[in-house]
Amino acid sequence: MVKKTLFVLTFFMAVMLYVSAFAASYDVKQLNGKIKVDFLEQFRVETWSTFDTKAGPADADQNYTFASSKMRLGAGFFTDYVDAYAQLHWTQFFGLPDNAIYGTGGLYYGANNGSCNVGYAGVSQAWIRGKAPWVPGLSARFGRVKLNGGLEANTLPHNKTLAWLRKKRISQRMLGAFEWSRVGRSYDGFDAAYDTPTWNITTTFSHPRPGGFHLNIMDTSEDGYTTDDIDIATVTLTMKDTLYAGIDAQAFYYYYNDHRGVTSGIAKEAEVSSFGANILYNTPKIGPGAFDLLFWGVFQDGVWTPQTGSRQDQNGYALAFEGGYKFQDIMWQPWVRMGYFYGSGDGDPDDNDHDTFFQMIPTLRIYAMTPFYNLMNTKYFFGQVMFKPWEKLTVRTDVTKLNLTNSNDGWYQGSGMTQANSFGYGAKTAHVGTGHDSLGTMWDLSFFFKDLYKYQGASLGLNLYYSHVFGDNVIEDNYDDRKDMDFFYMEAIIKF
Repeated sequence: MVKKTLFVLTFFMAVMLYVSAFAASYDVKQLNGKIKVDFLEQFRVETWSTFDTKAGPADADQNYTFASSKMRLGAGFFTDYVDAYAQLHWTQFFGLPDNAIYGTGGLYYGANNGSCNVGYAGVSQAWIRGKAPWVPGLSARFGRVKLNGGLEANTLPHNKTLAWLRKKRISQRMLGAFEWSRVGRSYDGFDAAYDTPTWNITTTFSHPRPGGFHLNIMDTSEDGYTTDDIDIATVTLTMKDTLYAGIDAQAFYYYYNDHRGVTSGIAKEAEVSSFGANILYNTPKIGPGAFDLLFWGVFQDGVWTPQTGSRQDQNGYALAFEGGYKFQDIMWQPWVRMGYFYGSGDGDPDDNDHDTFFQMIPTLRIYAMTPFYNLMNTKYFFGQVMFKPWEKLTVRTDVTKLNLTNSNDGWYQGSGMTQANSFGYGAKTAHVGTGHDSLGTMWDLSFFFKDLYKYQGASLGLNLYYSHVFGDNVIEDNYDDRKDMDFFYMEAIIKF
């Protein structure tokens, strides 16, 4: 099976490379075309010292380290009238823990047939886009793609502060490619866009594929369930900062319909419509720098079917408010930010309403740098400082105080569907009835080294991350032996 898969993938890539080369030789002369070949290798080592419980097995792994390689090779051609792109993907794990109590090691091990050293290949992207020359900016794309909510516009804002905010504090809150995981997430479907210098309108329809923690991204079925029974549709309207300098905004509608009827996770089925908007603002220079402001909000309506009980009406919502000041005329250009997030919870799980905000299918790690929580039934304050002591180095540190929104609801974990036989979210509920609502405080520190070495279009980068979680009573209710956690990873990135 593995040999057959590798043969098919290699043949597919060879055809794409051949077609790319042929199209490029033709288009350079007649269609203003170009080819693209790219490569990415991310080698990561993760070390966890996790929560622990007295009820756990004596041989459970509270402390563990494992390594992984995430490799991608892509090729495509791009012309005035048509674009096409394909990307092969390979992930390999080394030394996964076979009895982890918590953390990503146990998730990867459990999602891949209990193997400590496992690897798998797949096609993570394969799409073709047509462009209408008689309507500049109008295009349609079909195939396997990466979708990231909030990044629908073809270009990022011209303002660098707004560009960072859209990528790191707006995008993928509810719909994402989950690239921080060692597998990622792809979508099969189509999108259509009308893009102008000041506006972008995009609509999509797709089915998500397995991924995230599950290596076999090529098989959409498991235990009689299929990810083809998850429908996602979106409509977004983006106003670019070229219309009004310093302002970037978007209105969005997301439709999520999971009708698999799975028996693993917090729900069997869900049909949820999400209506939301965000606005980013970067002021003109005031003193030695400039202020930034962010608002993001969403309201949800639909139907929710829990694992036990009858269907409920979905009535969740979430809000985010953030602001900061970036010193432009001071050494290292420190950027100080703070913010508040509120994701609704459900005070009465037995009534006819489901009031918990449903995060859909996000890239969680952007908003939970150590992903022991998500945005469902969660509220938090955070403070953040970033600075650049060297042109190739960005340092970031955050402090986040976390609480459950409603103590009668759960401590939710997960980042959406990753396997066909599971809903994608779980909840710790041992604390319910105690009135406890404090998760704890997390402090983390990140070092991002970009282009440490460059040669002939290839570059080397390095990321370092450390966090400590000071657990409080909600965590202690579930992990009574150790409520604190440490997480460290080091990642080398090679790309061209």
